Amino acid sequence: MLKNVYTPGTSNASTKPTANPTAKYAGIRLEDNTLHIAATRKSEQDAEFHAFTQPLHEDGVEQVLTFLRQAAQEHNLQYIASTFTHDPRFQDLHSRLWLEEDIVPFHLPADTGTTLASGIKTMMKTFDEQNIVDPVLTSVNEVLPSELVTKEDYRRVTPPADFARLEALAQSLQGRKLIFINATPRGGGVALMRHALIRLLRLFDVDAHWYILQPSKEVFDITKTKVHNVLQAVSSPDTVLTPDDIQVYESWTEENAAMLHEVFTQANVVVIDDPQPAGLIPHIKRVNPEAKIIYRSHIQIVSSLANQPGTPQHVTWSFLWEKIQLADYFVSHPMSMFIPDNVPANKVFYMPATTDPLDGLNKPLSEKQLDTYMQLFNTYLEAAGQAPLDETRPFIVQIARFDPSKGIPDVLDAYRKLREMLEEQCLPVPQLVIAGNGSIDDPDGVPIYNLIWNILQTAPYARFAHDIKVLRLPHRDQVLNMLLRRSKVVLQLSTKEGFEVKVTEALMKGRPVIAYNVGAFHSRSRMVLLAT
Repeated sequence: MLKNVYTPGTSNASTKPTANPTAKYAGIRLEDNTLHIAATRKSEQDAEFHAFTQPLHEDGVEQVLTFLRQAAQEHNLQYIASTFTHDPRFQDLHSRLWLEEDIVPFHLPADTGTTLASGIKTMMKTFDEQNIVDPVLTSVNEVLPSELVTKEDYRRVTPPADFARLEALAQSLQGRKLIFINATPRGGGVALMRHALIRLLRLFDVDAHWYILQPSKEVFDITKTKVHNVLQAVSSPDTVLTPDDIQVYESWTEENAAMLHEVFTQANVVVIDDPQPAGLIPHIKRVNPEAKIIYRSHIQIVSSLANQPGTPQHVTWSFLWEKIQLADYFVSHPMSMFIPDNVPANKVFYMPATTDPLDGLNKPLSEKQLDTYMQLFNTYLEAAGQAPLDETRPFIVQIARFDPSKGIPDVLDAYRKLREMLEEQCLPVPQLVIAGNGSIDDPDGVPIYNLIWNILQTAPYARFAHDIKVLRLPHRDQVLNMLLRRSKVVLQLSTKEGFEVKVTEALMKGRPVIAYNVGAFHSRSRMVLLAT
């Protein structure tokens, strides 16, 4: 049912909302020279589509944005996403929806059989009950990233020489098919980078595709505890990869190889992200010996232990190296200490952490948008049984997975010492926020999260635990963006770190950073020092 229930400019509502805004999903359609906009909530109880129709103005994009902006302000709404069909008069609508109004653009095919209401319903199916988009996967686990911005948007935030180089590189890839394979479509830096990179490459007409492995809790327990944690030397000394573990991994690899067989035969370049898909390398070489294979190592490998026979690290690395040695290139963070001795120097290339300045983690947010995400963060805290963040007081933040390598006990201890020092001098005391997302291939998240709460219930932390906010957040990138932007200081006290992307993202926002000078942070130590 379509019903015209509001028109911008007719409400006396306060411009500063007192409650979380109501989430709405919009649809935009042009028919001849008439603009149609409809919106609804996700709940099944809200069957009405609130509709608006008027003649199309000369600047139809600005007309749409003005309507959505005014309706959101006057009726305390937050538009989560909006459908629209491709039309020359909507040339940059998707980009401006995303960058200016923080609305996820959702393209619909130019199908005359799709109504405005049915298009919105189709779009809403890709969002969960928390209004967070689910990764879109094909039947063979190809991830289909959202189209958010234009090539010109990237040109505006890129030095001209770098952009020209990017164009030249993209031109050199014409006619070749690139394949990326990793374990998960969201959660952690690899997935974030792949969403961004596929979006970028396709803007340059590069034939790039990204596939994920079949999820398996049994396998991910092995790859996280006996591969990832062992290689980073953050596991107990008796944690060793066993023949039974290897058999489970190999069986799972065979299943994934069968699923991706046709993909391998068509690829010119295959990028294998981290150890989980490393077992696929021999399969790729067998079915497509002409394909170039790049192994991309995103973690800190403690090579001194990986080189030493008899260590758990040597056991794990030796097993992986049987697969990885067949790759044509080995790409690592620019730290030679991350490279085991048996990796030939002529295969090694270095690449630092990368992030997208225009994605949800990094794009500029207005003060109103920041306020909205602060309200949402406080709602998450209250749902977890914690008091809201006091917005009149400053806070320090660490954004990281709940992982043994992220130094969270050190974060708590540093905060304790800071409090004691400030209290002795009768100075204001900041709050502490420890937050991060989960990931399907990371079984450490819940145990580490529970460990933190156990620590906070003991002396000396129990006295001020109310000032420490600890939260495993849903995958709403803008909440992390807000926490970084509104923090006073950003911590990254990882004891092992292969990929310091959160330091990069904090520095991009002008936040001072304090980090241990370990692992990948060696390559950022000067920037961290300057920022602090």
